[in-house]
Amino acid sequence: MNTYADMSPDLALRKRINQTLRDRPSQTADEWYELFWQPLGVSQEVAMFVYEQMERHSGLHFANVLPSDRLTEDLHLSLVCWFDWEISFCEAFGGAFGVDVSEEFDLCRFSTLQELVVFLNQQLPSVNYS
Repeated sequence: MNTYADMSPDLALRKRINQTLRDRPSQTADEWYELFWQPLGVSQEVAMFVYEQMERHSGLHFANVLPSDRLTEDLHLSLVCWFDWEISFCEAFGGAFGVDVSEEFDLCRFSTLQELVVFLNQQLPSVNYS
C-alpha cells in the first residue's frame, strides 16, 4: 500500500495548481493553438495532442496553461501524474504520429511547456514537396 501512494498522483497538489490556473484566461484548444503555437510554427496536430494528452495524464486544466509554465516548478508534472505517465505519453505520441520519442523523452530535459512542444514538433518527419 505504501508503494501505491508513492506511485499515484498528488491530488491535493493537483487541486491547488488547478485553482491557480483558473485565475488565468481560459482558451479553447483551437485558441490555445492559434495564440501560442501557430506563431512558433508548431503543427496543429502536435499542439492538440499535447493539449489533450497532458490534460489526460496530469489532470490539469490545459486551457489555462501557458507555454512559459515550467513543467517541474509550476506544473509539478512528476507529482500530479501517475509514475508511468511518460511511458504512456510516448506510446500515445508514437501511435498518433508514427514516431518513437521514448529514447529522447526525459522530463528533466525540458524546462518549460514550450520546450517540450517544440521538441515534439521537431520529431515529426519533414514533408518533401519536390
